[in-house]
Order: sequence, then C-alpha cells, then structure tokens
Amino acid sequence: MGDPQYQTDLYFGRNRVGNEPVTEAEFQAFVDTVVTPRFLDGLTVYDANGQYRLESGELIHEQTKVIVLLHDGSAARSADIEAIREEYKSQFDQESVLRIDSLPCVSF
Repeated sequence: MGDPQYQTDLYFGRNRVGNEPVTEAEFQAFVDTVVTPRFLDGLTVYDANGQYRLESGELIHEQTKVIVLLHDGSAARSADIEAIREEYKSQFDQESVLRIDSLPCVSF
C-alpha cells in the first residue's frame, strides 16, 4: 500500500527536421540543466520507440526518451513541467512533448 502522488510521464521525440537526431549527450545535458534543477528529489529516464503524426499529416517513427516524474500535483510543479516541455521544444525544434498525468499510489 502506498501514498497517492502525482506521476507525470513526458515523451521527448529525438528526430529534428533538417538536422541529426538529438544525441544522448545533448539529451543528458538537457536533463542535467533543465529537468534536474526542478526535480532534485529524483526522476526516471528510459528509452522508447514511438511514432507521431506531424501537423502536416506525415507519420514519423522515432527514438524517444521518456522521463517519469513523481510530485505533489501543485500548480508550481505543473508550471515546472510546462517549462521543461517548452524548453525542449524550443531548444530542439520540436512540435510537441507528450505529457501524461496520473495519480498512482507510491511506496518507497
């Protein structure tokens, strides 16, 4: 049995239009400088393969990084998450970063 906490999963596509995909080093630098300062208590990162339909209608397949964040669900945490999404889109020329929020019970 655990305590309710909010969980947010963020999906970061690595393809870039007209450029090489986001590298492991670039993504790690993003985590170190943008994500970690906002979530000092910890996070989980894992690799995934995804597909996404661009606004143009084109279906692309790409390597993806997923970050899992546990937090209190406050407006401040949500603002931090939105800042992370916006920074990734800006820094790596992305249309979107998928956000999924859930309310699991967590026990450490």
